[in-house]
Amino acid sequence: MFDKVFEIDEIKEIFIQRKSALKNFNKITVNDDFYLSFLSEFQTTEFTPDIIIFGYEEAIKENKYVEEINPFISENFWMIGRTGQGDEWFIDKVKGGISFYDHNQGDYADISQFQKINIDFTDFVKMAFLFRELESELDREENISHENQKKLINQINSIKKGLYELYPFKYF
Repeated sequence: MFDKVFEIDEIKEIFIQRKSALKNFNKITVNDDFYLSFLSEFQTTEFTPDIIIFGYEEAIKENKYVEEINPFISENFWMIGRTGQGDEWFIDKVKGGISFYDHNQGDYADISQFQKINIDFTDFVKMAFLFRELESELDREENISHENQKKLINQINSIKKGLYELYPFKYF
């Protein structure tokens, strides 16, 4: 458990395939090839209750809403997903980094409200898969040993130094 960070090809096996791949992305102004590949090939995917990544149709709908309520935020960020509590995950349209938005802040007012996680979509999916593995383990056992907690934290931090501390939800 938590012995390695899985490669994208291994992770893709859990995604639910679309009936047909998309080829036209003119409505999406995100500069991340893996994210565009995800939208092209897969449906909405729930890694954990805290990481749900939208499929194409849902992403288009949610981002249209963001554009309606705050065009400035929409120019800078693209909503890629949500948590079960209503918080949201975004990708920076220019830099490609993932950010988190806590819905308790109310409507989007300023870019400074977004917590930068400072990883690209590929690393976000790798991190999400590790948290999925943790959730599965918590379903089997109520407590995770201190040793396994350290393994998980080390694996997450191997994706990017300090990533576990940047993640907005704490498990231990």
